[in-house]
Amino acid sequence: MIVVDAHCDSLTRAVNNKKSLVSNSFHWDIKRALGYDGFVQVLAVFQDPDEEKPSFNNAMRYIHEAEEIESRNSFFKICKNYDDINAGLKSKKVCGILSLEGGEALEGKTENLDVFYNAGVRLITLTWNYPNELGDGAKTQYNGGLTAFGKKIVRLMQEKGMIVDISHADVKTFEDCMSISTKPVIASHSNARSICDHPRNLYDWQITEIKKSGGVVGINFYTEFINNGSKADIPSLIRHIEHICALAGEDTVGIGADFDGMASLPEKINGVEDLYLLFNELARLNYSDRAVEKIAGGNFLRVFHDVLA
Repeated sequence: MIVVDAHCDSLTRAVNNKKSLVSNSFHWDIKRALGYDGFVQVLAVFQDPDEEKPSFNNAMRYIHEAEEIESRNSFFKICKNYDDINAGLKSKKVCGILSLEGGEALEGKTENLDVFYNAGVRLITLTWNYPNELGDGAKTQYNGGLTAFGKKIVRLMQEKGMIVDISHADVKTFEDCMSISTKPVIASHSNARSICDHPRNLYDWQITEIKKSGGVVGINFYTEFINNGSKADIPSLIRHIEHICALAGEDTVGIGADFDGMASLPEKINGVEDLYLLFNELARLNYSDRAVEKIAGGNFLRVFHDVLA
């Protein structure tokens, strides 16, 4: 079974703590991901605005670190298109896709999008929790939705073959993004608001809009987004999967675990090595093999095929 995880903060956590992305004691590393039949990991470049102002140069520093990791390890491949992913999986490599979490790193310049694209970035989470030059975040708003610059970036991304991610966006930013999108849009790491009423989760109508675009919702493993608490378990995580499947079908849900980007995981899940427990439980609940394969990775692979040039 091929696993695709649409969001983790492991790259930036490893770099910030001067630890190895190949093997560490965090939630995710390449060595543990190699334990699966195939693994594609979206690696977020995240700069916490609460700690320092995100910048273009600092984002590029993380990207260069990822390139160094690839150059030193034959079992890890940074993928820039679907053919790269196919080749990496056939060669039993862990495939990495670089993303930006928050558009602040663009610094309001479209030319920086070109630089990031040429450096291998293929996904941008438009906002984090706060407003930026692209639009408003889930916690704070002042732009009134997607800005003119944000609309330009969304259009340019989709022309280039980059994936637009609306996790962390506020409702108006979401609406504005969907109204101009011509390609599948994803929520890389968000859950169902009907199950857990949290600002980071999605209303049913938003999930339906993502389905209409051909996109996927990546289920987030942070307990706060599962049940507004510090504790959760695999059945409570599955409630979100079941809700999205019932609402939008099994083609609209995937994994966006948010490893190394949260304080608490569901019981029995300590990191990437335990993802199989979720898939086993879905099988026990009589999800078909095909449905489990889609949720584990097939649905996001479809988006990669449809969007990545």
